Amino acid sequence: MARRLISLFLLGSALASAQSTPPAKLAEGEAAESRPVLSRISGIFDDLPQLDVPGTFKIILRPHFGDLTRRDYMRTETGLRWALNEKFDISAEASVYFTHGLDDNTSDGYGIGRVRLGSRYLLNDWPRTGYDTSLALTMDAPVGNPPFDMTDGQYHLTPSFIVQRKLPQYRRITAFAGLGLDLIDASDIPGRFGTNQPHEDSVNGTVGLIYDLGQLKYTFSATYATTAVIGEVTDHFCYLQPGVQWYVPRKFTFNSKTQWIASFGIRTSWGPDGTDISFRTRVRAEITFRQLMKNIRERTKPKEPTAP
Repeated sequence: MARRLISLFLLGSALASAQSTPPAKLAEGEAAESRPVLSRISGIFDDLPQLDVPGTFKIILRPHFGDLTRRDYMRTETGLRWALNEKFDISAEASVYFTHGLDDNTSDGYGIGRVRLGSRYLLNDWPRTGYDTSLALTMDAPVGNPPFDMTDGQYHLTPSFIVQRKLPQYRRITAFAGLGLDLIDASDIPGRFGTNQPHEDSVNGTVGLIYDLGQLKYTFSATYATTAVIGEVTDHFCYLQPGVQWYVPRKFTFNSKTQWIASFGIRTSWGPDGTDISFRTRVRAEITFRQLMKNIRERTKPKEPTAP
């Protein structure tokens, strides 16, 4: 199954890359504004398209600080995202864990517990002018010997698409809707499913809104998932996720060139496990490869001698 998932992922990425057009040069200041608002949303809405300026090679770091109080170990998502052109990007992410030592349990050790590969292809002004569509393909797999509750022990292949439109009468509001599949298969690594998480192949649909105030963005999404269409046992799931994201100004990060993003959200779910409400806080750091190399050169540059 793992080989089949990898083959499907590589085939989808190759087809999308083959259909991509060479990157067009954008006028200065035009690139960020020409991208749809959803391309700049990340964190709580991980399934939304993220498309950077063509040629951007971005390094991503997302520590789970909540693990310091809720788990015996701490997880940190580390990854790379490369925008090959204005329509296509690929990404790779690894979930690293290590025992934080704040309690008596030190048996979890350290290592990589999960890897994730993804690709996205953007269709501008499709299916009609004013609409943008994103086609996504993601593969998620547990690896190594992670703690039992870190992964669900399943391989996941998730093709999906999302259509978005900025409302003409309310330019700060963007509406989106999408459909996706979650095709799973058991691995040899033990794990535990999350609350109200499908245990079989499922189909899901999502609708939502984003209210964009620049550095502050309010988000809301509603998702319905079911195993009735492609699973053996019929189960239904509903999720509501309001949230807010703050793109931290540089004056609060000592003028660092790293973009820090703080997120807070509330997730309410209904399903076979009953009703569940959880709070999600995330801190995410993003820096481009060019910025990283510039910082290294500035730190290693020898200081010029002062004049006598």
